Amino acid sequence: MTTIPVPETVPQPRAAPQPRPETPATPAELAQRGWASPLALSVTALLVFQALSGLWMYLAPFSLFSQIQVLAHALLGLAVLIPYGIYQARHFLVWYCQTFTAVMMLGYLLAGMTVVCMASGLVLTWQAAFGPKISPFWDTVHLVSGIVALVLVLVHGGLAWARRRVVIGRIPEFARAVRRFVGGSAGLVAGGFALAGVAALVAPSPRAEMPIPEGYTLPSFMQKYEEYRGSPFAPSYARTASGNLVDPSVLGNSKSCGSTGCHEQIYAEWEPSAHRFSAMNPSFQAIQKNFAADREPAETRYCAGCHDPISLFAGAKDIHNLSLSAPGMQEGCSCVVCHSLDKVDQRGNADYVLVPPRKYLWESTEGWTKAVSDFLIRAYPRQHLADYDRPLMRTPEFCGACHKQFIPEALNRFGMVPGQNQYDEWRSSHWNVDNPDENLSCIDCHMRLVHDSTDPGRGEAGAIRRSADDRAHRHHGTVATNFFMPMVLKLPHWEEQVRLTEEWIRGQTVIPEIDPLWPRGPVASIQILGPDEAAPGEEVRLRVLVENRKAGHKLTTGPLDFMRVWVQLRVSDAQGRVLAEWGAIDPKTREITDTPGRVHQVGNSRKEGTLVLEGLPINERGEPIRKHELWMKAGGKGVRQIFPGYSDHQSHTFRVPEDAAGPLLVEAHLNYRRYRQEFLDLVLPTLERDTGVYQPTVPQSSDRKQIALKPPAARVAQDSRPDAGRPGRKVHP
Repeated sequence: MTTIPVPETVPQPRAAPQPRPETPATPAELAQRGWASPLALSVTALLVFQALSGLWMYLAPFSLFSQIQVLAHALLGLAVLIPYGIYQARHFLVWYCQTFTAVMMLGYLLAGMTVVCMASGLVLTWQAAFGPKISPFWDTVHLVSGIVALVLVLVHGGLAWARRRVVIGRIPEFARAVRRFVGGSAGLVAGGFALAGVAALVAPSPRAEMPIPEGYTLPSFMQKYEEYRGSPFAPSYARTASGNLVDPSVLGNSKSCGSTGCHEQIYAEWEPSAHRFSAMNPSFQAIQKNFAADREPAETRYCAGCHDPISLFAGAKDIHNLSLSAPGMQEGCSCVVCHSLDKVDQRGNADYVLVPPRKYLWESTEGWTKAVSDFLIRAYPRQHLADYDRPLMRTPEFCGACHKQFIPEALNRFGMVPGQNQYDEWRSSHWNVDNPDENLSCIDCHMRLVHDSTDPGRGEAGAIRRSADDRAHRHHGTVATNFFMPMVLKLPHWEEQVRLTEEWIRGQTVIPEIDPLWPRGPVASIQILGPDEAAPGEEVRLRVLVENRKAGHKLTTGPLDFMRVWVQLRVSDAQGRVLAEWGAIDPKTREITDTPGRVHQVGNSRKEGTLVLEGLPINERGEPIRKHELWMKAGGKGVRQIFPGYSDHQSHTFRVPEDAAGPLLVEAHLNYRRYRQEFLDLVLPTLERDTGVYQPTVPQSSDRKQIALKPPAARVAQDSRPDAGRPGRKVHP
């Protein structure tokens, strides 16, 4: 067999394979990658959580859970910014060159709306963290853009799925990616809400109200009267809506209101005010101690409704508490107390209903937790406004709940007796008119507007002589006549309070918003009426006229047994010699004198002594009450007041000395003191000495008149007249 040789072949090296050109991913593949992206899942879940938590905050009632949602919303809103930016950039680069579709158009709209929502959210977060309050404009932008973005993300995702549903059905991996995306997003959102719920369960939630404890005493004598029977706050009409006691920490801690960025101006105004020191006032504390010793501690609740509401509602006015005070007593009528009054009645004696506010998380703390609380109040202010911004506070009836008083039979064991009543005095005055543009009430005069205010609550829409953008708030010093105790207690900003009060007393205060209605000048004017000339040896008759020009209530008003307004009248000749004087302060006793050396007697006639606006309460035996023991008051005597728009007068006579040097100068001062000196000497005998502050006298208004002395020649001519010797006229030799 012949073998045919096969030529040997030399193997040739194989050429390296050329790389195949990469085939661009199809839209379906791009979509599958998008659905499978962990970044897309995370960002979508965060955005959906943000949208749902925002809707919860807007629609759900105030609760601790809602507050946790606010914090989560703010924190996650900041956390999603960078991931969203990365995701959105990648998503755009993948799809911008594809065929333009409705889904892409919705995507662009969604991106734009999300950016708007995030930008407005950043503004609101900054304002809530560092500003006085959030902007209503940006709040609306954030709400609307968030709702639109939520709708768009659902529509955009739904249409994207609908376009690929056939492909998704054919490709198992695509279907699994979609299921993971939907399930994972829903799981993350649900997990976020679950964590918020757990946080709400473990977060501190202080209890505002407390039940009446066992052994809490009710005033025994009060139980005979149906209107007081069973009330834990009787004989005050003050009460809570539930009938329970209130934790003093809920009603106190006013400094929290004045923290940085909040109501700093208003808090500074309130600190030295009479509302603030109503309970810590040494005179109140001394009277309350005497009251409890004379009766029983529970009966001091009568005073506490207006003077010490924090202690009253805490249940501290009880025999089991020797101090009769609760923590926060030093705040008197605190910010929260006044702003929590929900209803009032015109009976007086603290006839109001208090509804404790719903506190925010960590509201009464300090440090970083207080900062979180302030952030919550600014970012989520709905409940704060509902609790504290009550229209009732702008009415005179609100003030009348305490500024109207009577002594009930249940207290004096005698019969109902009226007390101070500024509310009804105003209601009957010419300042209370039907035309709201001309009506002046309590807050118009005593809570003047502070312009260029930095307070977050400045402006007031719907109020007379106010507007939402007037950039003003009401002065919370409630300026009137109470300047002595700020000087004694040296409360913060007391110098400013004293300055404003003395200006008020002197009539130097001008209130621009009511300037066209409220006359300028002294609240009460004084005028000297008398002859223009007199002769040596002649008896001269003077009349002093006092007019209540501006007060909306009687002059004076308040506790008449220790407040004093009086006339000091002095006649002197050209050499400075005092010829006659009424109403001077005795240099030793520091009491008002009718004439030098004679202490003023309550109830004097208009022809003796000096004019003193006052009153003296008496008990059922007709004995004077000198230490403000109003629980004994059965009546009064010597009450002298001037109704708004009316006047009173006092007559004085003196004889011109033969050696008087003319002209004569007559000076009259209408003076004011907060306390009758006898009251201070009896109730607080060492107060002035211990504090170094002696009660000052402030003149409300003054007048001067000159009386010329007739020369001897004129006097001789006058004595030679035909009628010179008629009966009743003294003829000089």
